[in-house]
Amino acid sequence: MTYQLYFPIQHLSKLHSLSERALAGTVGLSRTCLRQVIQQRESSSISSIAALGSFFNRSVELLVSPETVSSESSTVAVAYQTERDGFESWKIHFMNLVDEYRRTLDLRLLILPPHSKFDPKLKALLGSLVYQLCQNSDSSIPHWARRTHFLDKPWFPAQMEALKASAIVESPFAFRRNNIFVLGNFLERA
Repeated sequence: MTYQLYFPIQHLSKLHSLSERALAGTVGLSRTCLRQVIQQRESSSISSIAALGSFFNRSVELLVSPETVSSESSTVAVAYQTERDGFESWKIHFMNLVDEYRRTLDLRLLILPPHSKFDPKLKALLGSLVYQLCQNSDSSIPHWARRTHFLDKPWFPAQMEALKASAIVESPFAFRRNNIFVLGNFLERA
């Protein structure tokens, strides 16, 4: 079993002013078990990971996925690629994420949010896209995408006046909840 922790145990224990020994004792783990979890060793038990998650008020989710995943198609990566290539490049990068997720159904692609300074419009769109992908695949929606990223002004990514009425009618809930209006076939490729 390989796994990835998305909460830094060592950082959290410092915030709580706990030594390794104190943390292990408080959580009810041996120091060896604690070190195995911190070092993400295959011998770590799910119950040890869950105990630490519970202590730090973090959820623990099991994701069954292929051994390899293209990190170039993750939510974090597409945010950086879009910034690098300019605002309008979201059309390419976001749809590459859609394709990769549909091909692999690997939730690791979606689980992390884009960085905090990512354009709010694009963050709302990416959150909506992730929400919709997870709904379509009956997968758990990551916490960051469950949060509402409501835009002050309605946004119509198609940017065509003639399509606005259709977008208002067809836009899935995942997008409308963030004040974004897309056509019903938004996630489809030509």
